[in-house]
Amino acid sequence: MRKAGMILVAAAVAAMFAGTSLAEGLRVAVIDVNKILNESDAGQAAKKKMEARYEELKKSIDVKQEEARKIKDEIDKQKVMVGKEKLKEKEDALQAKLNELRQMTQEGEREMQSRQGELTREVLKSVEAKVDVVVKADKLDLVLEKSAGVVHFNESMDITQRVLALVNGDGKAAPAKKAAPEKKAAPEKK
Repeated sequence: MRKAGMILVAAAVAAMFAGTSLAEGLRVAVIDVNKILNESDAGQAAKKKMEARYEELKKSIDVKQEEARKIKDEIDKQKVMVGKEKLKEKEDALQAKLNELRQMTQEGEREMQSRQGELTREVLKSVEAKVDVVVKADKLDLVLEKSAGVVHFNESMDITQRVLALVNGDGKAAPAKKAAPEKKAAPEKK
């Protein structure tokens, strides 16, 4: 990692001394990966899966919360009338339910984080592949992620919509800047 940083610095210094001719030949683009993750069909599908699983977990947790609330209400109602042993038994049952609820909540949070990571990685693989398509089509030298510190850029450098269209499977909505000649299908022989 450090070696790559040193190489990058050396390349930047060399570019400064090489003059503007190198800078003029450098082809740069900007992409907003977060926008693609949020707006792509695959990203939307992943979000729906996450929301569905969240609702399932929430229902389970709500059931446990209701059980704990009922035990607490019972304890509050019968506190004076019930003996200390019976009261201790109910308080222990309440504590067990609360511990179970806490554990269920923590496991749910871990599961949701894990699922989000998995689903995001799946979409990112597709994004990376489509970025490669655009990079090769436009012969780009550098693609910068918008949220990684790009302060200003010309809108013509933004390839987000093109990559989004490719990720969504609509290749014709993302033509290359330099159109490659299309291959014509051979006529069918009868």
